[in-house]
Amino acid sequence: MPRLRRPVAADAAGVLSVHGDPRCYPLDPGLMHRKLRDSEEFIESIDHHWQRRGFGYWAVLVPRDWWPEGVPDLEDDDWVHAGLGGIQHHELNGEPVLNVYYRFGPAVQGRGVAAYVLDEAKALARREAPGRDLVVRTRPENAAARRVAERAGFRDLGPSPWEDATELLRLTVEKPA
Repeated sequence: MPRLRRPVAADAAGVLSVHGDPRCYPLDPGLMHRKLRDSEEFIESIDHHWQRRGFGYWAVLVPRDWWPEGVPDLEDDDWVHAGLGGIQHHELNGEPVLNVYYRFGPAVQGRGVAAYVLDEAKALARREAPGRDLVVRTRPENAAARRVAERAGFRDLGPSPWEDATELLRLTVEKPA
C-alpha cells in the first residue's frame, strides 16, 4: 500500500519528478511544472491549506520496487515519490466543496494508487468536513481519472458550467442530521 503524509518543502524534487513529466500532463501541458520553483510554490500552497485546515493534499509514496527510478523519500529511501493526492477545501460557483486531486507518475499508474488515495480522501472528508460534497474536476478525455472517480461512487455531471473544458464528477454526501 502507498504511504500518505503531509508534503514538506524538501519534497519539491519528488513533486517535480511527476509534475514536470509531460506524460502526466497530456491534456494540460500548460500546467506542467517547468522548474523546481514551480513545485516549491505548489507545495507552499498545499502547506498553507494544511496550516489553516489541518489537512490537505498528501505526498504519496510507494515502495522503491514499484518505481526504481523514482525520487527517494528523504526519510526512508526504500520509498519513492509517486505524486500528490487528497482533498482540499474549494469553492465551486460560491458553494463550498472538497476538491479531490490525484496525479501520479506513469510508473505507478494502474496499480490502484489513485483508488487508494480516493478511499482515504473520502474517509478524511467524513471526519473533517461531514456533509461536504467532494468533486473531481478533470478533462472529459481523461478516461483513467474519470474511471477511478466513477468506481468510487462519483457521478458524472458533464461539462462544468464554471470552468472551460472541465468535466465535473461529484460525490454527493448525506448531510449530518
